[in-house]
Amino acid sequence: MSNFDYLRKAVVCLGIFVSSSTVYSQEGVWNGSNRPALTAGGAAAIGQPISIPIRTNSSPITLTQGVEQSPVPSGALTPGVPPAVPSNGPPTGFGNPPPPSGFGNPPPPSGFGNPPPPSGFGNPPPPYGFGNNSPYVPGSTGMPLDSPATNNPNFLESAREYMGNGPFSGTTSRKLFESDHAFDNFASPTTNLFLFEDPRALTEVKPVFMYQTIPGSNNTLQGGNVNYLGGQARVAITERLSFVINKFGWISLNPTDQQGGFNGDLSFSELWLGPKWTFWRDEKNNLVAAAGLTFEIPSGPQRAFQNTGNLSLTPYVSAAHSFGRSSYGSFDVLSVLNWNISTNDARSNYLNLSAQIDYDILNWHRFYPMVNFNWFVYTKGGQSSFNFDGVDLVNFGGQSIGGKSVVTLGPGLRYKWSERVQSGVGLDWAVVGNQFLQDFRMSIDTIIRY
Repeated sequence: MSNFDYLRKAVVCLGIFVSSSTVYSQEGVWNGSNRPALTAGGAAAIGQPISIPIRTNSSPITLTQGVEQSPVPSGALTPGVPPAVPSNGPPTGFGNPPPPSGFGNPPPPSGFGNPPPPSGFGNPPPPYGFGNNSPYVPGSTGMPLDSPATNNPNFLESAREYMGNGPFSGTTSRKLFESDHAFDNFASPTTNLFLFEDPRALTEVKPVFMYQTIPGSNNTLQGGNVNYLGGQARVAITERLSFVINKFGWISLNPTDQQGGFNGDLSFSELWLGPKWTFWRDEKNNLVAAAGLTFEIPSGPQRAFQNTGNLSLTPYVSAAHSFGRSSYGSFDVLSVLNWNISTNDARSNYLNLSAQIDYDILNWHRFYPMVNFNWFVYTKGGQSSFNFDGVDLVNFGGQSIGGKSVVTLGPGLRYKWSERVQSGVGLDWAVVGNQFLQDFRMSIDTIIRY
């Protein structure tokens, strides 16, 4: 064996000796015999594996080897059971990272169970549509629309807004020719039926009977009576545009003095008709207004003075409003202003103002007692030899009547069997101008409305 081989064996033996000495010197560290007791929170040395109970209190835990462990105190958790979450919020510490915050983190989720995002500057307005209130058009009557207003509506959109909701306005929520039922709380007039036009767009037929006494102070007729039997009809094309037949029927003049061509024969009366436009519909404030034009056509015979002149035009404005609502009922006021203008000098002209105040008892929309007021003032006379006239029943074309007035007052009652069938009666007496054709008048009507 060479010297090199002896040298290599000596180095290997020296290495084994040094390693054994090092391990023997660390024996006290490995077996823990020289290690002090540790408390919770201190550094733990490596030893044999032991079971460490988890406790919720902060008392120190002494870890020793070879010593029997004390029982788990009250409040400690059983191994394998997760600890309870404190009531003051989610757990924090190792294994529970805090929620992200700061730039680049998304906002909290929204949806069912979460509050809606805040509104204000920089946030879009809430959506509209099914389940949401429709927007109101600024400056309109306060009626919600099916679609929001546009800054630059085209001609058809503007026409639909002004013409109303109906078969010719491009919407289908209203039946063909159906009445405007948004204002069913109102009661139609019971006096001055030919001129006192309801401002609502209605579809109805209305049989009418009138009995009127002639004042004995009328030097020409010296008393008597006038009877009228006829009807009215209205068709609501939209909730704003309608067509009205104000007067269609028969009249009988029965004066005490039948000289001068008067007799009691039943004769066809003048025909009155024309369009009406409900330009204001405010459901929020229960206010409705309309404007119209009535064509008065003298289509009857001479014996009943139903053929005077050629034609009269009567533009008018009517309105209705409800107020003073309580548990006892509510007040309604209806009014109309007419200006009768003849197209030639044969017929007389006049202004007419009528008003009605009624009370909707207990807000039942059934009983409507009312008080009526009618005022006529003649602005120009006609060319006949009479010194009086007959206002809405007969246009005699009396001379020298310009500036003279007729004022009537009286009660009325409207009863609604239903909204489709209604009955009314009106009584009025002439308190000014009783030398004309009217002393007392009773008007009876029945409305059949769609």
